[in-house]
Amino acid sequence: MLSPDTFKQVMRRWGSTVTIITTRADDAIHGLTATAFSSLSANPPEVFISVYKQSRTHALIARGGVFCVNFLAPEMAHLSDRFAGRQPNNNEDRFQGVRYRTEATGAPVLDEAIAYLDCTVARAFDAGDHTIFIGSVQAAAVQRPDDAPLLYFNGRYHLLGGPVVDS
Repeated sequence: MLSPDTFKQVMRRWGSTVTIITTRADDAIHGLTATAFSSLSANPPEVFISVYKQSRTHALIARGGVFCVNFLAPEMAHLSDRFAGRQPNNNEDRFQGVRYRTEATGAPVLDEAIAYLDCTVARAFDAGDHTIFIGSVQAAAVQRPDDAPLLYFNGRYHLLGGPVVDS
């Protein structure tokens, strides 16, 4: 079982960074960029994400019952754009050339992420055109403790307390 202290360590350091939400169901994996998610409970460790119902990621989370929140480092801004579908000729395989592995749930954990929360869906709530998925955190880690998180606001990437990052 995940320690509440590990969960708090991840959330304390990177609670508002750009994340890529990844999932898997059947033989398919997918992901999307999210600039917000929230901690719901520290004991037991739970988070929630809001996912647009028409997205492929939503369908896979609903079917597979798992997702991973991958916190991005500054040099990963290009991946944020790719997983958000903002790159020209955005290929269907958003994971092409991206190193990842699986942990507790089987959802992709990005090797370059500075931290991650690997979750099973505990509950889901209808929120109009979105679904709010409550995730029970099964595994979490800070993979790169010395790196600052990537932030996104006002239409640009930023570093915490630092300059704008070009994607």
